[in-house]
Amino acid sequence: MEAPGAGGCNRVVFSSSRIRNGSIAPSHSKHSGLFPSSLCQLYEFVGDGVERVQIIFSEFRLPSKQGPTECGDTDILMVYYIVNDREELVETLCGDTLPKPILSDGPRLLLELRSSYNNTENKGFTGDFFFLTNFGIPTGYQPNQSECTFHYFRNATSQGWIQSPNFPGAYPRNIICNYFFHGGANDIVHVRFTYFDIEGIRPCDEDTASDYVEFSNFVTRDRKYAMYCGNWRELAVRSDGRFFRITMASNDRLDGTGFRALYTFEPVQPETTERIEEAAIGKVTTTSAASRLNGLLCPVALFTAASALTGLAKIIIISIISFKLIKFRQD
Repeated sequence: MEAPGAGGCNRVVFSSSRIRNGSIAPSHSKHSGLFPSSLCQLYEFVGDGVERVQIIFSEFRLPSKQGPTECGDTDILMVYYIVNDREELVETLCGDTLPKPILSDGPRLLLELRSSYNNTENKGFTGDFFFLTNFGIPTGYQPNQSECTFHYFRNATSQGWIQSPNFPGAYPRNIICNYFFHGGANDIVHVRFTYFDIEGIRPCDEDTASDYVEFSNFVTRDRKYAMYCGNWRELAVRSDGRFFRITMASNDRLDGTGFRALYTFEPVQPETTERIEEAAIGKVTTTSAASRLNGLLCPVALFTAASALTGLAKIIIISIISFKLIKFRQD
């Protein structure tokens, strides 16, 4: 449904209460295949509560007179966050390179298309919109739609992918996302990052005003791991046990394009231990060094005296073992 906008712009409003997803594109002339040379079109998206709006482009052709990276006053598509009824310009798009996905900072988003000249290369754009509650993270179990928290379980799958919100587009500002991994009794968690771009400067702490990714074997902080930010070509981590946590935190300053990683629950063989049998006077260790030495003669067990034995009894037992060793050497 269209309505006049400010400055003579046409406005079309999409509400999540009426439509959950769909496509947008400027109207083209049936004769030339181009949209008008003087056009202002607004696309407003209104979500509900904790919903966010994601835009994924499938076509984008708005070439600029000033080159691929400078838009100038030619055909442009401007992206606005709407926070507390105020419009904040966050990005201006032009050129013929497909833009990365866009994710709103809240339940509302505004796109403004301004066309100033006719060009046979200007085909406009086509984009799909979605009202989301999963922050653009399609995997994992999210117990609370208002929180960026996702759980991954060994009994559901042995491996899979995780990603930052809106990947490969910019992740939102002022957000904390938790990824919890729950392995089997003898599992560890192996996470290998195939892409990593988190805005910040090492050591990625508050003093450097950095976004960061944190790893932990606990729900709380784990001092074993440093914080990670910047660009990493190769990064892999392993848990100490069946549980692992990854946390990504962003501030209100600059953005990055986030991360993507493959996680795997890997079974670990338990360590073998000696078999211990209870005896009337103590314990019998059947794999002791003494029994192996005497194995050529006859099975011999090394007796470990119980705490109730007297010192004399302990000496007698040690003497018997010593005698057997001497006999072995004589033979």
